[in-house]
Amino acid sequence: MKTQLLACATALTLGTTPALAGDTKLDVRFGYNTTSENKDSRVKFMHTFNSGFYFSAEAAQSHNDGYFSGNDSNDPEIEGTRGTAQEFEANYKFELDNGWYITPALVTVLTSGRTDYRPYLKAGTSFDNGISFSARYRFNWSNDANGKTLLDGSGTTRDSSNQFDLWISKSIGDWGLTYNPRYRYQQGVDQGTGRDDYWEHTLVISNQLNETWTPYMELVSLDKTYVNSTGEHKNDYAVRLGVVIGL
Repeated sequence: MKTQLLACATALTLGTTPALAGDTKLDVRFGYNTTSENKDSRVKFMHTFNSGFYFSAEAAQSHNDGYFSGNDSNDPEIEGTRGTAQEFEANYKFELDNGWYITPALVTVLTSGRTDYRPYLKAGTSFDNGISFSARYRFNWSNDANGKTLLDGSGTTRDSSNQFDLWISKSIGDWGLTYNPRYRYQQGVDQGTGRDDYWEHTLVISNQLNETWTPYMELVSLDKTYVNSTGEHKNDYAVRLGVVIGL
């Protein structure tokens, strides 16, 4: 927790330093999965420098009974927080001809048992009618040599999956609508679905109230990541409510 708070404070300091001027935002989000009944929350600091360099620091938590429930070391039945993760991203946006851009990046995710490195390459463009499009390839690699299960039952292996994302967005005045399909694949390795691939579909609706406040809602379909009492994989669905705050 100290590490994530320090990182967030650093990001906020950078964003308010005149020599490093740019755009600083804070993203606060709460989510609920309707099938698994999982609860999660996220706080994310983001800063885009005028030079095109971007940095973010994110603290995410998964919860049991309530979003603000606590833990008790003397009582294992009281466990409000089930898991935490810290995510850091750095990228640089190269502007190309005809309104296109390309962005190489590195995402690092820290949890209690492993560290994931997720380099990616993203390209996109915007049109005069308010539509924008971008696509990303990301390689997910973990330092845990046995964090994933082989589908043939022969044992475990490292997470080294390939992930593909598309974003199609439309802005209408102060409103924004984004559709993000995601596909992940690692041959012969369970992606939490009982298969070696995984699909995710996200629809985001946002409304920019002013320069400071932009509330949004995410509707998410998660591909057969919920396993019921009989061991059958079922689709899960999430509703997430958040707000982006300009600082």
